[in-house]
Amino acid sequence: MMKKKVIIILIALVIVLSGVAGGGYYVYSHTVDIDTIYKGIKIEDLDIGGMTKEEAYDFISKGKKSEISEKSMELSYKDDKFTIGLEDLGFDYDYDKAIEKAYSLGRSGGAFSRYKKIKKIKENGENIPLESDFKASKIKSISEDIGEGLNIESKDAKFNFNGGNFQISQEAVGQIVNEEKLSKLIEENIFELEDIEIPVDKVEPKYTKKHYERINGIIGEYSTAYANSPAGRKHNIRLSTEQFNGKLLNPGDTLSYNQTVGTISKNTGYQEASVIMDGDFQTGVGGGICQTSTTLYNALLLADLTIVERSPHSIPIGYVNKGMDAAVAEGWKDLKFRNDFDFPVYLSAKTSGDQVYFYVYGDKNAKDYQIKIESKLIQTIAHKVTEKTNKNAKPGSREVVQQGRDGYRTETYKYKIKNGKVIESKKISTDYYPERDGIVNVGPGKTSRSNSGKKSRNESKQDKEDKNEKKNEEEKKEEEKKEQESEENEDV
Repeated sequence: MMKKKVIIILIALVIVLSGVAGGGYYVYSHTVDIDTIYKGIKIEDLDIGGMTKEEAYDFISKGKKSEISEKSMELSYKDDKFTIGLEDLGFDYDYDKAIEKAYSLGRSGGAFSRYKKIKKIKENGENIPLESDFKASKIKSISEDIGEGLNIESKDAKFNFNGGNFQISQEAVGQIVNEEKLSKLIEENIFELEDIEIPVDKVEPKYTKKHYERINGIIGEYSTAYANSPAGRKHNIRLSTEQFNGKLLNPGDTLSYNQTVGTISKNTGYQEASVIMDGDFQTGVGGGICQTSTTLYNALLLADLTIVERSPHSIPIGYVNKGMDAAVAEGWKDLKFRNDFDFPVYLSAKTSGDQVYFYVYGDKNAKDYQIKIESKLIQTIAHKVTEKTNKNAKPGSREVVQQGRDGYRTETYKYKIKNGKVIESKKISTDYYPERDGIVNVGPGKTSRSNSGKKSRNESKQDKEDKNEKKNEEEKKEEEKKEQESEENEDV
């Protein structure tokens, strides 16, 4: 009897345990071990409990993308307005990351532990935020496009010298969008979506009408003559002078003669004339341009502009005093000058009646003094005459092979004069014009009596010496005359 009761109890226990196991399995398989997101889980307050990951993605992305497409911000500057949608910024959410996180909730630990977590989530809920992102490159591109539409380039005032009258156009203030600042404002406004005032900076012109109004008269002028020059030289002076007419130098500007004139060649319109090469006169393209540079140099000195570079000729020239010339040669000698005034200067240049004129205009009120240039001859270096016997020449003959030329050393001074008094003096150059010895070929022996039969046989020794001295003086005068003509008519 007792044995029978034990068997019944065991059978009952097995039935109970089987029921519990079966119930537990049912709960596990239908609550814990499922392929859907657990109940109570939301993303951005959107309930995705019971959905698969694919279903949750479609549900969340569809709603959010529709929401994104409807959101925008307005940017404005004065009457210009721009509407920028979040889609334009490449704005979107990381749906996959949020769904993966939602799906992973309650899936770690043992079965009982998981069951407790799942039950807690179902009772209390779990809300997962969506992480958003945007494309910085698109914001930058939008800022640049807005800048293209709103940017206005500033315009400097323009100075024109027309028929002796000054004409100055009005300057224009520009504007430029601060694209870096605008991009930052857009980025910070993505979740606020408030109206934005586009940051625009003013761009002031560099040179205003007031700036050019300081040009009110001539502060320096100079001219030289070239009436005795051949046609080619006159042409070159006119052509090189034209390159400087209308040049404007603002404060701090430097101008180069060689760069302004450009290449000296037949292709650029220059003709052949005498030029100085290796200390002698030769035919070359561009002869005469040094008279242009010299005239300009003296006008600059009188205007009190800063001379940066200047060189003398190797031979004294005839159209200005020694020490007041300015030689130029492409790639070698240049005339450079700089405007160190606080006002602009304007160059006017012309040729008229075989004269070349340079005028420097500026602020006569600021330059309220005069400049005087004085060149002083410090030393004259007499040249020598070398006689060489030419056996093939006629006896007693004399042939000048090389004209002699004296050398000179000069010092040039600049005086600043105000109210009739010298307030400043300065030595501006020390120049050396090298001497060149003369060379004379003479025939062998002395002139025979037969060749001088007309001369008196009783001619005294003193008479002969006087005649020889007179002859030498005449030769020297003729030599100097030819040299002077070369200086005045042929020098560059």
